[in-house]
Amino acid sequence: MGSKISSKTAKILIETKCVDFSLKKKFLLTSGKKSPIYCDCRRLISFPEQRKKIINYAVEKINNDRTCKNIHNIAGGESAGIPFASFISQKMDLPLSYIRKEKKKFGKNSQIEGIIKPSQNVLLVEDLMTDGGSKMKFIESILKVKAKIKAIFVIFNYGINIDFLEVNRKKINIIYLATWHDVLNESTISKKLSDKDKNEIIKFLRSVGVKNLEPGY
Repeated sequence: MGSKISSKTAKILIETKCVDFSLKKKFLLTSGKKSPIYCDCRRLISFPEQRKKIINYAVEKINNDRTCKNIHNIAGGESAGIPFASFISQKMDLPLSYIRKEKKKFGKNSQIEGIIKPSQNVLLVEDLMTDGGSKMKFIESILKVKAKIKAIFVIFNYGINIDFLEVNRKKINIIYLATWHDVLNESTISKKLSDKDKNEIIKFLRSVGVKNLEPGY
């Protein structure tokens, strides 16, 4: 079932242009690097039919994951993780919270909106995982209130961290629906990419540390 979810997710990401390719006019990344590929899962919120399928896949993967047997709270990371955490928490009938990148500078100076109680098992939800650096502030906020982060869910895993993110010498499981391997495979099957273009993209992805380009991820 996992491989079917991965391929179906990849098809959705391609058809909604959440994953886009441009070999001639490359995308300019925030790092200043030029890339032949661009991933923006936030676009999914504007496609109700595809979004519903993705959330169903997400809940299935979360329910089947051994680290998520007793989750008390679904926490979205600002800002891309918030809508997906909302959809997932609604589907799973669980409390929702969201975590700001920085504390508010007024009122109660909160970084967590909603309630995360001490000792609760929390699932952090984001749209995608690159090197994991942006997740650290969210994780630190969860740990500060003495809650437990059980896993991280993302729709798309870049593959720099394949199966886990290490925090304070502990491995936090990453649950994901699709990888670059799935997207490139679906793109060649549908003839959206030639073998030459696919090889150029693979070369780029390897240069930025992507590891999940082989079957099995």
